[in-house]
Amino acid sequence: MKCKIATLLLLVLTVKLMAQAPGVTPPRAKHDTVKTIKETPEQLAKMAYNKGLDNFSKKDYPTALSNFNEAVSGSPKFEPAYLARANTHLRQADYKNAESDYKAALKLDSNDEKAWYGLGRTEIVLGNKEQGINAFSHFVKKNPGSADAWYCLGELVALSKNYKDALADFTLAIGSRPNFSEAYNDRGVCNYELGTYHAAIDDYRISLASVKNATTYNNLGNAEYKAGNNDEAIEAFSEAIAMNAQYADAYNNRGVVYLAKKSYPDALTDFNKAIQLDSTNADAYCNRALVEYRTNNNDKAKADCDKAIKLKPANGTAYLNRGIIEEMMRRPKDACQDWQQAAQYGVTVANDYTKDCK
Repeated sequence: MKCKIATLLLLVLTVKLMAQAPGVTPPRAKHDTVKTIKETPEQLAKMAYNKGLDNFSKKDYPTALSNFNEAVSGSPKFEPAYLARANTHLRQADYKNAESDYKAALKLDSNDEKAWYGLGRTEIVLGNKEQGINAFSHFVKKNPGSADAWYCLGELVALSKNYKDALADFTLAIGSRPNFSEAYNDRGVCNYELGTYHAAIDDYRISLASVKNATTYNNLGNAEYKAGNNDEAIEAFSEAIAMNAQYADAYNNRGVVYLAKKSYPDALTDFNKAIQLDSTNADAYCNRALVEYRTNNNDKAKADCDKAIKLKPANGTAYLNRGIIEEMMRRPKDACQDWQQAAQYGVTVANDYTKDCK
């Protein structure tokens, strides 16, 4: 409407000027003054907001932030400005301020779906599981077809170790996006944690059919091992290592399978490599100790158990293994102390060993 009015005024003035004789200036009325139109604070805020959106689209985030600040200052109840400023903070990895602005936007408009989604993403980064779950739960109520939202919700629920509900969320994500590789991988993780290893294997293989990556191959190897498929497990871990030669966990995990197959030289090579790549890997030290114990290198085995316990003091398995080694070294008192410690850390099988302790 403003553009039309401006055009009309321009036409009227043009006609008047054309009607004047050349060189003649029309007389000014006594009270004819030029009026200045002054924008309201709300109008100025909207102008600053629009400038900020333009800056944001050009990835000029500092300038966008400045304009959104001006918009919020001029109109404290202008909800879109809070949302836009939150999105800008998020792009700049300023998660605490992003969280604050998303919440401010939702206080003004609790039905703003974009604010709920943005808040959920921010809470994931901040590690606020319950708040993130709440945010995405609000979002999916009105957007049940959003694969990304279901996936994010599943990630947060899985972090709470509620694998059954997380599995359901990942299934909904897959239902909305059938080729969602990450959702298949994460649903596989849930199936693995729930002990449904064959279902996990199926999910990992579907994921890998779309996108091949070392992490999913490593996950597949773990599921194959738990399902009793040692050769398939070794193959999967080898694929993970082929994709990432620095993958310490994959070397350690493949070593575990070689150990189960009593291929001690191969197991020792893998555990050595895992420790070389990550000298803080307590599990690799603990596993290497088993190889050394089974090849009659008790001194080295005990030293590795000592190292594993130093790196991870609550490592019940390391205490159990060290106790077994100490018994072989004819140190029954030390062995009993370690088995008792293992039992305290939840290794129930240690109770069988403590029966003979005095």
